[in-house]
Amino acid sequence: MPAKIYLRILQGGLLASLLIVFLVFKDLLFPFITSKQLTFNILMELLLAIWLVFIMRYPEYRPKISYITWGLSAYFLAVLASCAVSVDLGLSFWGDAERMLGVFHLLHFLIFYLILITAFRSWSEWRVLLFSSAGVATVVSYIGLSGTTFSTIGNTAYVSGYLIFNLFFLLILFRRSADSAWRWLYVLPGLIMLWEFWTCRTSGAIIGLFASLLLLFFLFGLFHKSLTVRRSAWLALLIAVFSVIFVFSQHQAAWFQKSFLKNLTFQKPTFQTRLISWRGAAADFKNHPLFGTGFGNYAITFDRHFDPKFFNYARTETYFDRAHNNLIDIASTTGLVGLLTYLSIFAAALYCLVREFKSGRRRGEVLVLSALLAAYFIQNLAVFDSFVTYVGLMILLGLIHWLPSDGQAAEAVETAGRKPFLAIGREWEWTALIILLFAAYLFAHQYNIKPWRMFQGVIDGYGKIIDGRYAAGVEAYHQALIGTPLDHDGAVTLINLVTINPDLLDSFTVTQAQTVLDYVISLAEKNVAGNPEDSLMQMQLAQVYDTAARFNYQDLDQFNHYSGLAIAAINRSLEASPGRVPVYLVKAQMQLVRGEKEEAIQTIEYAISLNPDYSEGYCRLAQFYIFLKDDQRLGEPLTKCVDLNGVNDINSGPLLLNALSHFTAEQDYPRALKLADRLAELDAANAQIWFNLAKLYLLSGENAKSQNALGRALDLDHKLQDSWAEFLDSLPGAASATPAEARP
Repeated sequence: MPAKIYLRILQGGLLASLLIVFLVFKDLLFPFITSKQLTFNILMELLLAIWLVFIMRYPEYRPKISYITWGLSAYFLAVLASCAVSVDLGLSFWGDAERMLGVFHLLHFLIFYLILITAFRSWSEWRVLLFSSAGVATVVSYIGLSGTTFSTIGNTAYVSGYLIFNLFFLLILFRRSADSAWRWLYVLPGLIMLWEFWTCRTSGAIIGLFASLLLLFFLFGLFHKSLTVRRSAWLALLIAVFSVIFVFSQHQAAWFQKSFLKNLTFQKPTFQTRLISWRGAAADFKNHPLFGTGFGNYAITFDRHFDPKFFNYARTETYFDRAHNNLIDIASTTGLVGLLTYLSIFAAALYCLVREFKSGRRRGEVLVLSALLAAYFIQNLAVFDSFVTYVGLMILLGLIHWLPSDGQAAEAVETAGRKPFLAIGREWEWTALIILLFAAYLFAHQYNIKPWRMFQGVIDGYGKIIDGRYAAGVEAYHQALIGTPLDHDGAVTLINLVTINPDLLDSFTVTQAQTVLDYVISLAEKNVAGNPEDSLMQMQLAQVYDTAARFNYQDLDQFNHYSGLAIAAINRSLEASPGRVPVYLVKAQMQLVRGEKEEAIQTIEYAISLNPDYSEGYCRLAQFYIFLKDDQRLGEPLTKCVDLNGVNDINSGPLLLNALSHFTAEQDYPRALKLADRLAELDAANAQIWFNLAKLYLLSGENAKSQNALGRALDLDHKLQDSWAEFLDSLPGAASATPAEARP
C-alpha cells in the first residue's frame, strides 16, 4: 500500500478522534468520561497497528526524535516506575471510571502524539487539524451556550481548559492567514468560544488565560519587528496591569463581594480547601520522595492528612482523588522522578521554541505558542488534566515538534546507507497488517469493550433497582461484574444502593436477602483488598457489614458477627483518615445499634472536638439524646446544631419535630422557626406543618410571614380555619393584641 494511503488513514483517524468530544452515551457509568476515553482507546489501538506497519514498511517516514519526545517518554517511564511501589497498583495502572486517567489510558495519548508527528508533515495538513479542532470547539461552545454550560464534556473546568487550546489555535490560524481577506472570519468562532469560556466561570482557567495574554503582550512588546506593534503591546500590557490593580484594590467593596471577581481571590472556599489539601501533600512528601505513592493515588495522601477545618469551607466533595494542582499531584504520586520528567517536557518545548525563535522564522508564532504553553501550565495549577486537555496538549507539543520542519519538503527521504531496524518488505506488509489489526481488536475487546459492556450492565442493574425490580437489578450486576479492571466502580454503585436503602432487602425472602448481602459484602471486601489503606472503601465495607448486622438483628450470633466486622472496618477507615469527622459519626451510629450508648456519645464528642465549628456532630449528638430521652443533656448540642446552621442538613422529620417541640417548650421561637421552616421544606404538602409554622411566625411578631404560611395551610386543608380562630382566641390579650390581619 502506498505511503500516502497510510498517511491519509492515520491523518483521518486523528481528525476523527477530535469528534469523540461529542460522545456521551447515557447507558454508561460516568458517561461524559467513559464514552470518550473508551472510544479513543479503541481508535488509538487500531491506528497503532496501522502506524507500526507503516513505519516498518516505510522506515524513511519514522518520526524524528526530539527533546519533546524524549521528555514525554521519560515521564511515562517515571509514571510506570511509580506503579512498582504504588499503594494501589490497580488504580495506578487502570484508573477509575470517574477519571479514566490511569497509566493504561495515558499511554493512548502518547500513541496519539507519535502518530501525529509521523502523519502531519506540512502546514496544509496542520492547518486542517487546527481548523478541525477549532471547529469542533466552536460547536461544543454553541451546545454549552444553548443548554448546560458543561456542554458534552461534563465539567466546566474541562471545558475551559479545552477552549484555551482552541482559542490559541484560532490565533495561529489567523496569523498564518495574513495574506487572506477571509482570515477575519476566524473572529466569529473566537467570540463564541470566549462567550462560553466566560459562562463557565472557571477561576483557574480565567487566571491562566489572562496571565498568558499578559505574557503575550510582554513578549510582543520586546520582540515584535514592528515598532507600532511593540508600542501597542506595551500599552495594552500597562492598561491590563493597572486595571487589575484597580479592580482588586476594591476587594472589600460591596459590589466586588457580590461579583464573580470574588472567586478570583484567596477568599474563595474551594481555594481554601485546596490549600488544606496541598499542605497535606507537602507534609507527606518526605515519606515517599522518589516515586511517590503511585500514580493516581493522591487520595491516600489527602485522607492521611485530612484537616477537619476542611468542613469550615465545604460540606460536600470532601474526598479528593486529585490535588487540583498538577505539580503537587505529580510530586505526591510519582515523586521527584515523576515531577522532574514532567517538567522536562516543558523544558524541551521551551528549548525548541527558543531555538526556533533564534532562527528568525515565524517569531510571532513562536511567541503565541509560548503563551499557550504558559496558559496551560498556569491553569493546571488549580485543576488537573482531562481527556480534552490531554488531546490539546499533544497537538501543541506535536506542533512545536514540527515547527522547525516548516517550509521543508513534506516527502521523506531515506538516509543513504542506513539499515532500518524492524523493516519489512512488500511481501510481508499485508500479513503484518492483518496480524496487528487482529491483535489490536483482541486487545481492545479485552480492555475496552468488556469494560464498556460492564458499565452498560451496571447502569441497567442500577436502573432496575431504582424502578423497584430488585431481583432483576441484582442479577444484572451479577452478569455485569465479570472481572474487568474497572469492576471496582460498578461494584460501588450496588454497595451504595444497599447501604443507603436497606429496605430493598425486604422484597426478598430471608434466604434470598442474605444471599444478596453476601454478594454485596464480597464486592466491598474485594474493593478493600485492592487497597486496605483506602478510608472510603473501608467505610463502605463497614456500612455493608452494619447493614448485614441490622438485617440479622433477631439472630444475636449473626448480629454480633457482622457488627464486630463493621466496627473493625470503621476503625481501619479512621486509621487511614483520622481527621474525618463524618466517619466518627458513622462509627457512633454503629455503637448505638450495638447498645454501647456511652461509647457512642464519647465518639461523637471526640468528633466535635476535632472541629467545634462543624454542625453535624452537634446535630447527631442531639439526635442521640432525643433517642435516649435524655432531656437534661439535649439543650446544648441542639442549640449548637441550630446556631451553626446545621438544620438545613437534617432530613429526619422525627428529629426535626422533637427538636421543634423542645424549642417551643422553651419559648425559643427564633430557633423553633428554623426547624419549622426546614420541616415545611421537606414536607411541603403537609397542612399541619404550615399551620404550626404560621403560629410560630405570629408568636415571633412576623405577621406577614404568618399570613403566608397560614394561606398555604388553608389551601391544603380549609378545615384548619376554625383551629386558627381558636389559636388566636387563646393568645393572651387576644382581643386587643392580635392584629386584625392575622385572622382568616
